[in-house]
Amino acid sequence: MDIISHILIGRIISFNKNLKTQIYAMFFSFLPDLGQIPFYIFLGWKNARPFFFPLNSDWNGARALYPFLTALWDIPHSFFFAFLIILPIILFFKLPKISFFAYLLHLIIDIPTHSGEWAVKPFYPINYTFGGATNAWALPIWAMIIFWIIFLLIIIFLKKINDRSFNKN
Repeated sequence: MDIISHILIGRIISFNKNLKTQIYAMFFSFLPDLGQIPFYIFLGWKNARPFFFPLNSDWNGARALYPFLTALWDIPHSFFFAFLIILPIILFFKLPKISFFAYLLHLIIDIPTHSGEWAVKPFYPINYTFGGATNAWALPIWAMIIFWIIFLLIIIFLKKINDRSFNKN
């Protein structure tokens, strides 16, 4: 799944929380993909793409060619990393617990939405992958925009429900 969709899902799961909690949920919902940004830029540069934005085809074979950059994606997509690094950070800094839920939800959503070469290794460094049903991250931009609109409509719907229940009290 793409980064914007992950952020919107973070907003959905935190719709009735305060603004600070919502921001944490949205941040942690895309945090596993943060290390992917240098990989995007590198592949875009390597393939001479406008604005260094790689095409989906540029990702074919990239896992084998660039193991260090691949590790920037594999490590934060591991449940081991989530429980051994992210959870202690959240607890130590007393961040909202929904932050950890948002992080885990990212990992769970990525399992069915990454297949083939980019299937998720949820127990990295153990080299076991779950083959997803689709590569939602490789959808054309128009399809991603449809998902974004759907997620935004869900946010608006939840806000209206929340506002109505608040006004009744």
